[in-house]
Amino acid sequence: MASPLEVSIEFLKSFGFFDIVLPFILVFTLVFAVLEKTRILGEEEKKPKRNLNALVAFAIGLFVIAATNIVEVLRDAIPVITLVLIVILSFLLLVGSFHGEGEFKFAENKAWRVFLTVVLFVSVLLIFGNFIKTKSGDTWLEVFWDYIQKDLGSGPVVSSFIFLGIILFVVWFVGYGGYGKKGGGE
Repeated sequence: MASPLEVSIEFLKSFGFFDIVLPFILVFTLVFAVLEKTRILGEEEKKPKRNLNALVAFAIGLFVIAATNIVEVLRDAIPVITLVLIVILSFLLLVGSFHGEGEFKFAENKAWRVFLTVVLFVSVLLIFGNFIKTKSGDTWLEVFWDYIQKDLGSGPVVSSFIFLGIILFVVWFVGYGGYGKKGGGE
């Protein structure tokens, strides 16, 4: 026999709560927050235009729930992103517990911040790439991985990356690598 909580969850599923209501609330909240923070739609008396921001966020939220493939990606990817967040928080708890006395000021260490930001950005890209499907039914991550395995080893692609690397190295060397510091180019 199912518990009352299981019955209520099944009711919410059949009602469309997880396919319509939650994705709409998530998208509306995120878009509204970005519009409020950036003030891209203008200001009135040094405050963001809340009415306009809410209306645009509402419209975007409705467009998203109308596109069922986007809702499916959100429904599949958000739990995995939450799992990554729990792993990161657990890691930070462990690091903080071995830190010693005093407050653990993780945010003040720029190297850790940059490293963690890059790891999280790549993780989110891989997660969404694993759930967004192409018209052929493959995921973006599968298409990207096939491209790396089959086409990246070809001559023009490799030579293009080598040439780009040389250009970036020269720009870095001239701009930051000491060429201008010793008076060589000035």
